[in-house]
Amino acid sequence: MDIAHILRDILVVLVAAKLAAEVAERLGIPAVVGEILAGILIGPSVIDLVSGQDEVLRTLGEIGVILLLLEVGMEMDLFELGKVGRSSMSVATIGVVTPLVLGMAVMGARGEDFNTSLFIGAALTATSVGITARVFGDLKALATTEARIVLGAAVADDVMGLIVLTIVVRLVTEGTVSVLSVLGIILGALAFLVVGGLVGIKVAPLLFNGVEKISRSTGTMVALALAFTLAFAELANLAKLAPIVGAFVAGIALGRTRQHERIQRELAPVGHLFIPVFFLQIGIDVDVTQFGEPKVLGIAALLLAVAVVGKLVAAFGVLGTRADKWLIGFGMLPRGEVGLIFATIGLTEGVLGQDLYAALLIVVLVTTLTSPQLLKFRFSQLRSMVTRPTSGLPVTFEPPRGGWLRVIDGQVRLAATPPPDRVLTVALEAAVELADARPSEELLDYLGASVAGAKWDDRASASLRKVVERGNPRSWRFLEAVGVLDAALPEVAETLRARSADPWILDTSHTHRWATLERLRSLRPNDPLRAQYERLAHPEWLLLGALLLDGLEGRSNPGEDAASIVRRVGYGGGAEREIVGLVEDDGLLRSAAERVEAFDEEEVLQLASHLDTPERARATYLLAALRDDSLEVWEIERVGALHELLQRALADAELTGLDTRNLVERHRTDAMLLAKDHPDAVERIRHAPRAYIARQQPDAIVRHAELTVPPVAAGRVRVKVHPADDGRWWVDVASRNRPGLMAAVTGALAEAELDVDRAVVATWDDDAAIESFLVDAAAEPKGEELATDIERELESPLEVGAVDGAEVVFDDLSSPWHTVCEITAPDNPGLLHTLTTVFAAASIEIKAANIGGTDSLAVDRFEVMGRDGPRLNDQEREMVRSFLATGLTAKPRRFRRGFAVSVAKDAALPD
Repeated sequence: MDIAHILRDILVVLVAAKLAAEVAERLGIPAVVGEILAGILIGPSVIDLVSGQDEVLRTLGEIGVILLLLEVGMEMDLFELGKVGRSSMSVATIGVVTPLVLGMAVMGARGEDFNTSLFIGAALTATSVGITARVFGDLKALATTEARIVLGAAVADDVMGLIVLTIVVRLVTEGTVSVLSVLGIILGALAFLVVGGLVGIKVAPLLFNGVEKISRSTGTMVALALAFTLAFAELANLAKLAPIVGAFVAGIALGRTRQHERIQRELAPVGHLFIPVFFLQIGIDVDVTQFGEPKVLGIAALLLAVAVVGKLVAAFGVLGTRADKWLIGFGMLPRGEVGLIFATIGLTEGVLGQDLYAALLIVVLVTTLTSPQLLKFRFSQLRSMVTRPTSGLPVTFEPPRGGWLRVIDGQVRLAATPPPDRVLTVALEAAVELADARPSEELLDYLGASVAGAKWDDRASASLRKVVERGNPRSWRFLEAVGVLDAALPEVAETLRARSADPWILDTSHTHRWATLERLRSLRPNDPLRAQYERLAHPEWLLLGALLLDGLEGRSNPGEDAASIVRRVGYGGGAEREIVGLVEDDGLLRSAAERVEAFDEEEVLQLASHLDTPERARATYLLAALRDDSLEVWEIERVGALHELLQRALADAELTGLDTRNLVERHRTDAMLLAKDHPDAVERIRHAPRAYIARQQPDAIVRHAELTVPPVAAGRVRVKVHPADDGRWWVDVASRNRPGLMAAVTGALAEAELDVDRAVVATWDDDAAIESFLVDAAAEPKGEELATDIERELESPLEVGAVDGAEVVFDDLSSPWHTVCEITAPDNPGLLHTLTTVFAAASIEIKAANIGGTDSLAVDRFEVMGRDGPRLNDQEREMVRSFLATGLTAKPRRFRRGFAVSVAKDAALPD
């Protein structure tokens, strides 16, 4: 075995499969057709990139077909299958029996043996439900009587086809054709389907619930699901049935587990790899020279006639309806995956030669390509005719008492026929009821005939809110099926179509699940998120925003789409602004919380100003916590902590109110204009802390910015003195931020006998710091002397005495970020230096200071943060009280930040 050769073949097949599928989708033809044609192209009969004898590829293809039937089984709704009705069952039965009999007769007349004739007839029986469903969906005709009959018949057709396949394979391999043997095979197949299905349905939920509880590896569930499928395939093989029958039964069982969505999601990538290999193998096995042989073309023409007649005749199985028989017949025409499985097994078993295999492939390709065109043509004809009556109920322009709808015996019925302009309201109200009921024939007929006139009004908007609040995937699937989404919410309809792009999905209910909306609606009463939800003034805006986040996922401009939808639905301007904001801010809070600086004052203020209101912040937080179910607990807690800061910031109009925002922007803009000739200062102003900008006048901002550029070297300071308007002086100090900086500066000011009346503190991200002090002095302080004194203080021990009578109050509520420490003490010279030294010794950083009081009593207020976070811990608070009571000496450490602190001999450092 040449591993390199095998790997090259796999490479070619995977690339060819995906290229072919992409091209086919863009041309509007089923992907399966493109994959078969790609197989022909790369196979031995054209460019010979891949050998038809590669057993590894063939094995991968077998795995692919097992996965295909697993998907079919998981999407099979047994309840819906039991409700397809007499018409669907009649159409399905005739559609299986007629081509089987005609195919056998035509092949027998040509002289083929019984086994070959039987295989050919059986290969013509199956209808491709995936292709038919897609065409009816594109035509917005899924709610029509014809579509319901065809799709029900096609589902039943698949099950019958599997039984026929089982019988045919057994007859061919055993070579027996007695009546008893046929009955035995039929009973065996039915027994396996029924007993295996029932056992699987009972066992699978228990098995996978147990695995979910004990498993830790992320791949355990999908691996077990695949093993479960292969086990059923082996059981089918032991029962002398085709392995794909076992995969189908396994799919039915897995579809009833609580984990079926997760299994489908995790198996989907595996299917995307292996299923196309099967269809490419079909093309690889074709001898393309056969397509030009008159004999093959003659056989293909005969079989095509049988295929068409057999399914058109099936339309006469329609009972008791006015459904269009041509439309039903055309809907049953396309052959697909099951027919191809027949052909492949026939070739593998040696029952079919290359000529018959090629002829069957031509039939599958022709019916698959032409049926959609025939359906579209006939449907356009019908729509151009006079509208057919929808029900025998009277038309009324006002709803009867109790509304347009009645739920009777689990079926949603019309109480009267509404006028066409009420179709959107009726459809949305029906969608709510259909969360756990089923639609009646007259309701579907009314909607199918009237949906083109769907228009939004106040009644429809109110009904949409009910669907958002109470609907489930069945509700949304119904709205898509009857064409309401395309008529009223086309953007959401396109998202659903993108989700349902896989042509082999039979029941697309799982694609109609809005995960964020469902998580929001299912919040438990004791969940903290529930408490936040109940505080919203407009929870309906949040619910619609959650729907649009999921419903517009993957679109190029979801914000514009959301705005269009909100306006169309008729919500007011305030609602539009809030809902569109929720869509545009998807991921904003999660991303912000991931940043290291997430809780910094400037970051929070910017985010709070963007969100603007507590309501918007709360709604954004709820979506951030619920949008992604893979968030770790610590991530959710971090988002919650950020939301708490946002709420506290938004509650303080001085920080984030409209007036403050305008003030900040005005101050910043004016300051940048004043500094326009100094580009470095402009950049410093551009990145200055928001709270600092709000508190300072533009000329002071410029003064401080110019003093900090170029950056000051470590251990050095830059001082400038400016006169204040009232005869006092501003002493501006620029330096690198470091522990004890303010203590050193206030120490130098105290030594110069300068009494501080006010202090301004600001720090930039690059550690540039500005400290500005308004001081009383008879003469202008000497800036150069102060700079020398401050640099000396930075290198000297800090030594202060006790502060008698000091009262200390700590407050964690006044500031969203920092602990506020208010110290009241007798006003003595050097008090500010003592207080700042105490903070430095306790490794507490001062973020802002407000110096005040009376002639004899100082009341100084500091916003501070501790070493390990924005709030002071108990030990740091105790240090402040203790140091004020005892005094201290703090020496700078040589090789690390901070101070070595000592206190009086009779005092002890706090633990």
